[in-house]
Amino acid sequence: MAIAVDVTSDAHAAGRDHRWRLDVPEDGVPPVPGDEPRLRQVLVNLLGNARVHTPAGTTVTTSVRAGHDGELGDVVVLTVTDDGPGIDPALLPTLFDRFSRGDTARGRGQGELASTGLGLAIAEAIVSAHGGRIAVDSVPGRTSFTVLLPTEGGAASGRMDR
Repeated sequence: MAIAVDVTSDAHAAGRDHRWRLDVPEDGVPPVPGDEPRLRQVLVNLLGNARVHTPAGTTVTTSVRAGHDGELGDVVVLTVTDDGPGIDPALLPTLFDRFSRGDTARGRGQGELASTGLGLAIAEAIVSAHGGRIAVDSVPGRTSFTVLLPTEGGAASGRMDR
């Protein structure tokens, strides 16, 4: 949960023209065993994409909750949701592929550096390596990335609750 606080704070500093919100339970969430720097990178990539691919004034909400998944069991559910223009439906099937680029889909601001199209592929690889899943749902006015991370198993070198 501390990762979400840190990364959202950093996103706010980097993207002052967006509204950044954080929704976390007061009582915290179960720890997610794993590689803390890599788990942090997932959220950095998701929030960075929201900043770069949505116009000024967009609200981006990061939410962390405990949950349960039929396949994964007990999980931490991390969502990053924005109220930007949405992702082109034609891009959705390949969004997590390496070198997938959505420049025309979500209004890249002028003057931004060109993306490599690797951020979401990296996020998916990290989530998968931690035994989890990542998905996206997008319509105009609402895009939501959902990450499910199991609360048991994996390496214990870092945790989402730190």
